[in-house]
Amino acid sequence: MDRLRTRRPRLRLAVTLGALTLLVGSALQTNIVNLVHLYRVIPAREDFMARHDQRFEPLRDALPKRGIVGYMSDAPDEYDHELRRSLAQYSLAPLIVQSGTTHPLVVAEFTDPAAVVKGRDLHLTVLRDFGDGLILFARDPQ
Repeated sequence: MDRLRTRRPRLRLAVTLGALTLLVGSALQTNIVNLVHLYRVIPAREDFMARHDQRFEPLRDALPKRGIVGYMSDAPDEYDHELRRSLAQYSLAPLIVQSGTTHPLVVAEFTDPAAVVKGRDLHLTVLRDFGDGLILFARDPQ
C-alpha cells in the first residue's frame, strides 16, 4: 500500500509535466510557424496610395500648408469625380479640398491633356503644370 501512495504523486507530477510540456511545445511550434510564414511573405510593391502620394508631392509643396483649395477634374461621372477628390484630399491633408472653382487656388486632375481648356474657360490661370494631368490653377482677379 505504501508503494501505491508513492506512485500516485509521481504519476500526477509526470502527467502534469507532460501536459505542461505539450502545451508549451504546441504554443512554441505555432509561433515558430507564424514567424516563418512572416519571413516568407513577399513584401508588397508600391501600392496605389503610395504612388498617388508621390504624384501629389510636388503639388503639396506648391500649396499652402493649411486652408481650402478648389478641385476640378474631367471625371466621366459624379462618383469618379468624388473618388478622385477624396484621394486628393487624402494626399494633400491637412489642406481641405472642395469640389468647385470658386477658391483662389484650384487643383485640377485631368486624364485628357486637352481638358486644360476647361479651366481656362472658367477664367482660371495655369500657375503650374505638374505633368500627368495634375495642374494648379489660380482664379483670375475680376
